[in-house]
Amino acid sequence: MVIEEKYNMKGITSYTTYLSGKIKDCILEEYNEICIGQHRFIPRFHKPDERSRENKAISFYESGKVKSIALDERAEVLTPLGLIPAELITFYENGAIDSVFPLNGQIGFGWSEKDEEQLLEEVEFRFPFAGFTTKIIGLRFYQNGNPKSLILWPGKRIEIKTPAGAYPVRIGFRLYENGAVESFEPAVPVSVETSIGTIIAFDQNAMGMDADFNSVKFYPDGSLKSLSTNSDIVVNKISAAGRNVIYQQLRLDMMTGDMVKVPVVISFQENQVTIDNAVEKLTFPIDDSKFLFLYDGSYKEKKCSPGSDCSGCGASCM
Repeated sequence: MVIEEKYNMKGITSYTTYLSGKIKDCILEEYNEICIGQHRFIPRFHKPDERSRENKAISFYESGKVKSIALDERAEVLTPLGLIPAELITFYENGAIDSVFPLNGQIGFGWSEKDEEQLLEEVEFRFPFAGFTTKIIGLRFYQNGNPKSLILWPGKRIEIKTPAGAYPVRIGFRLYENGAVESFEPAVPVSVETSIGTIIAFDQNAMGMDADFNSVKFYPDGSLKSLSTNSDIVVNKISAAGRNVIYQQLRLDMMTGDMVKVPVVISFQENQVTIDNAVEKLTFPIDDSKFLFLYDGSYKEKKCSPGSDCSGCGASCM
């Protein structure tokens, strides 16, 4: 097996392949050391316990380069942000670190999110726009090593300075490659000053497993790109009679079975705005439109029941 020879791997018990026949991932039962750049990793080889299933130890790109490694034991990994504890690491095809996850347990019967969190250490971070110590799900990096996004552990909050002001954050934030804030997820409904008035930005049903898709987004120059709001919007035309009313739509929450409101997304261009309620997308000239925002003030913070898995609910439990 080419991969086995390339990395001098021992104890492969099972593997899957690409259509080309090249190995895609494998499970190990013997100790191995994998060297990638200056890093040396020991992929999982012990039998699974109550917090882990018999998942792949290593996955590969079709080129044969390592794509991810599930470590046998948690280890500190040197990143541009310092030493970060990790149980799972993913890589770009050139060997640069793509993402680091401090924990890799399987939440389910017999192992709760609360059990998992008790194993998690707080990590101190220092960015130009914020300094904080918190627990995280993971970090993502650009190929040049600069931080790309930070995913907070469910229920954790921080505060960061953005081009629009300082705001409390849940779920996480994303950065441009130069380190400027690209987007963030507000922890509570927040007021954002825009070219069409003050808007309450928030998505009360934001999913909590990814910090790459957030409610408030900025252009590279710091100007506001878009925001999500739990508001109905009335748009009156100034130069002539005309009115549009954009309503929030409903969708089924797959976790609770309840019907929930889909936030309206407002995108800003140079002299116009586009409003998208997931059914229709309308564009209006700013200088010929007057906007009224009817915010849905029914939001209440979600509180998860003891022992529940709330990783995807976006709650801000403390």
